[in-house]
Amino acid sequence: MVIQFNQVGYAYYGFKKVFHALKDTNLTIKNEGEFIAILGHTGSGKTTLVQHMNALLKPTSGKINILGTELPSKKKQKVNHIRQKVGLVFQFPEYQLFEINILKDVEFGPSNFKETKPFANQYAIEALKTVGIDESLYTESPFRISGGQMRRVAIAGILAMKPEILVLDEPTRGLDPQGKDDIMELFNDIHVNQNKSIVMISHDMDVVAKYAKRVIVLNKGEIVFDGTKEDLFSHPDFQSFHLDYPTPMKIMNHLTETVGLPKKLVLTEEELLNHIKEEAKLWTFVLVNTF
Repeated sequence: MVIQFNQVGYAYYGFKKVFHALKDTNLTIKNEGEFIAILGHTGSGKTTLVQHMNALLKPTSGKINILGTELPSKKKQKVNHIRQKVGLVFQFPEYQLFEINILKDVEFGPSNFKETKPFANQYAIEALKTVGIDESLYTESPFRISGGQMRRVAIAGILAMKPEILVLDEPTRGLDPQGKDDIMELFNDIHVNQNKSIVMISHDMDVVAKYAKRVIVLNKGEIVFDGTKEDLFSHPDFQSFHLDYPTPMKIMNHLTETVGLPKKLVLTEEELLNHIKEEAKLWTFVLVNTF
């Protein structure tokens, strides 16, 4: 099963102006094995794109097929089941917590869908274990735990609905470096262990470089790049995408310019350090055998 965009366009209508947020978008996303980063400057159409994936928005032109349901349809179409199959985690999801205790909050999502309602309690407990919330906290108010724990509880509420695809809108926004690493390791574990597809909007190139397998770049509502992160960061016209390099690549470029270190695509700190060590070994060998 896939999410298939076919010539999808979306326009916001103002009093006298029309803003085309998406233009003739063609895109296929599998429900297994994908880890996709959606990139682009503010206003490029990223949020509009992902909100089509669980039918929060419907195309004003073209068609989208979401795991077997085509929209817009000729007759009135129920879309509630789509929102169970495609779980959308908004920015600052902890702001959506509202129940009297943590377990009830996580049970709320699956309780609203026919397929998961009979198992709401079981799925909620499973989800809370997945995100690392201790059982001793289940009866606590979600407003009496730390900010990081609140975000994990909110994410558990989406996981408890048993979505086939997870869509994340800037999942690390507002987190400190350790919190960012922890939350991304959580999503990566879900991706690896459950083979679940993840689609992520992000402005953090370090996160993209470490976790994404595929990258889609938007500009003015159009897809201008769709490929691997390696192809993106080594693209000859990378500057035209108006994106930043990940930190290891910035350091690599600086060392190339200042001390002549041979340039190589490095996307993680480990790759950068290994490259420096290899070059140091080579120069040591040359010096020893020269003098």
